[in-house]
Amino acid sequence: MKKIILFLLMILFIFHIQSYGINQNLKLKKESTEIYKLSKEWESERNFKVPESVIYNSSLEKIYVSNINGKSGKKDGNGFISILNLKGKIEKLQWITELDAPKGMAINQNKLFVTDIDHLVEIDIKKGLIIKKYSAPNASFLNDVAIDKKGNIYISDTGNDTIYKMSEGKVTVWLKGSDIKRPNGIYIEKEILYLGNCGDGCLKAISIKDKKIRILARIGRSIDGLVPDGEGNFIISDWKGRTALIYQSDFLIDLLDTTKVKINSADIEYIVKKKLLIIPTFFDNRVISYRLKRQK
Repeated sequence: MKKIILFLLMILFIFHIQSYGINQNLKLKKESTEIYKLSKEWESERNFKVPESVIYNSSLEKIYVSNINGKSGKKDGNGFISILNLKGKIEKLQWITELDAPKGMAINQNKLFVTDIDHLVEIDIKKGLIIKKYSAPNASFLNDVAIDKKGNIYISDTGNDTIYKMSEGKVTVWLKGSDIKRPNGIYIEKEILYLGNCGDGCLKAISIKDKKIRILARIGRSIDGLVPDGEGNFIISDWKGRTALIYQSDFLIDLLDTTKVKINSADIEYIVKKKLLIIPTFFDNRVISYRLKRQK
């Protein structure tokens, strides 16, 4: 009888541990306002057309803004890229045009790469011209893009549960499976691809060498923007309007919540040297900048 009871207790203990591992979310840091604080620096004029993503060009000190200008998955030719300066002034609203629904962006060797539904678009920054468009097989909603140290380009497809890779001008499926569900924000550092996996609300680390996946944090909500803060942490956005910081992989610190006023927080950028967080507000049609300060 004692053996049976002991056996049942062991089963319950194992079940408890497994359940905890599946359901565990990051704790919300209670004293978050005492650790980090956001203060608004500037906001642009409301002249953008559904701004989805922003990226900073450090060599030119310019910010590029992708404008969907319509529906996120519609091929209408209305999309465009804008140029914004570090004071929040729009220098050129329609710098690159004739896109459909441009979203995530990455820069490599004076080239700007932009996702556009089922194509990756390569832009010559100096000339301000589209060089080429690369088709992604069976893609339906290309979203974010990141580049490794070898120049390989990785692209998340939120609609087709796929991560693509472009190498030597060809786009192929790099990773697909049960662990990749509605992939969105991606960032690459060294040999690790960090992924905001919206399907299960997890931040995941994927080895570029062997494609092994591990969960870094269970956020419990979608991860649109995903950028490092330069101190070993990540800043994330969830599109609905919540911007947060994953602190030491242990705590989720909410920095900003604009959901009640219906201001989105789409694919963000963080300029580490300037401590500036840049947020495209999607339907609000502005870009807003905040300075991130860590309290002593």
